[in-house]
Amino acid sequence: MGIVGKSKKVIAKTLLNAMKVNFIMEMFFRWGEKQVLKVMVEKNERNRPIGSQEDKYFIVRNLMKSFEAKYKAGALAPSVRDWIINRFIGDVILNYRERYPEVVKKRQSDEPNPVFITLSPTQNCNLACSGCYAASTNKTCATIEWDVLDKIMEQKRRLWGSHFTVISGGEPLMYESQGKNILDLYEKHNDNFFLMYTNGTLIDKAMAQRFAELGNVSPAISVEGFEADTDARRGKGVYKKILEAIENLREAGVLYGISFTATRKNADKILHSDFIDEFFGPHGATFAWMFQYMPIGRGPDFELMLTPEQRRQLWARERELMREKGVFFVDFWNGGPISDGCISAGRKGGYLYIDWFGNVQPCVFIPYSVGNIKTDYFDKGKTLDDILKTPFFTKLRDWQKGYSYEKSAAEAGNEIVPCPIRDHHKEFNKIAREAHAIPVDKSAERAIKDVQYIEELDEVGRKADEATSDIWKQKYQKV
Repeated sequence: MGIVGKSKKVIAKTLLNAMKVNFIMEMFFRWGEKQVLKVMVEKNERNRPIGSQEDKYFIVRNLMKSFEAKYKAGALAPSVRDWIINRFIGDVILNYRERYPEVVKKRQSDEPNPVFITLSPTQNCNLACSGCYAASTNKTCATIEWDVLDKIMEQKRRLWGSHFTVISGGEPLMYESQGKNILDLYEKHNDNFFLMYTNGTLIDKAMAQRFAELGNVSPAISVEGFEADTDARRGKGVYKKILEAIENLREAGVLYGISFTATRKNADKILHSDFIDEFFGPHGATFAWMFQYMPIGRGPDFELMLTPEQRRQLWARERELMREKGVFFVDFWNGGPISDGCISAGRKGGYLYIDWFGNVQPCVFIPYSVGNIKTDYFDKGKTLDDILKTPFFTKLRDWQKGYSYEKSAAEAGNEIVPCPIRDHHKEFNKIAREAHAIPVDKSAERAIKDVQYIEELDEVGRKADEATSDIWKQKYQKV
């Protein structure tokens, strides 16, 4: 290593040690806030809609402030604090260019370069929630073999410089393969940060303490509102178990958040002040992820989808939470401006999804595949990069570019309705058919041919666009 390289490491180490002092940490975060504002809003080098850049600033600022507050309050386990300071800030941020020169070149080119993968290692679950997109129960045992899971992790880091992984399910804490469980994955790949969606019912004190010792996992616990609504969908007594899990995580010093699904029935409740104040106040949540109900999986039902007016109302409330309340809150559809639209199919800065069978899909909510990660890729000497070159993924990325991602601020399509399968279904159906995408289950096989389904879902998207197009023009493009 040259003198410059050694100097960088000395400076980085000095900075990281200094950051363990509260007032220096506070100075670092204030500097970081200013840099985020400068890069995202003031410079805006890609000429994105200015309202979108403002949203990005607020969401990053809110996450920084949340971490800072917990750090100052001594609410984080030492291993959690040290992982974020040493691993994330030290290794990933300060030394990234030095560690991944080829990835940096790729990101500066037109090549696709995802920054994370969502994995569902097992379909198995101890609950059987109504409307589950995964159709999971304790009788669904499909599981990715450990050695395949391990290889995915190794390749995503080496090929993409990726240090973030989302774990979904099924219930991840029920994963078992070749003598390993999900905690073994977190331990072996300790240079990755894992966001784990979980129903929370298996997080006892010992499990919470294990998360704290690992330092690199943050559970997102699924709720549907307060007790009545959560138990109605997830089963009697589940809400009380969730509160127990939250208390266990708080005591152990683990960063955690919540996730929930908005439906036509609960939309007026889940973002009510009582609910938000409860979970971000006494319960100490760091973040919230919201999904809008999609008619896939077990018992698809269009009557559960949000109405256009509800979608508009939720947008307004989400914006208030983000900008005025300082909450890290992301809606995977209404929050499209934060991510410059759809991030599926391995788009630059985006992701792809691999389910419990090993089906490789553009997105968790796109039940169409380009093959099996083991038999169609790894066993044939192919890598994750080969997935990105498939016609289905390529066509979806072309659609993203043409709709908004590579458009100027004045030309970009409405990113409040960014989703090809949900908001632009006829266009998605055409892409999937032309690319010979493989349905992953019987429901998806029927849906791609069902004229009524295609028409109804496309109509939902069209009306949502009509209900939010003025918001996009006035608040984001600011015309």
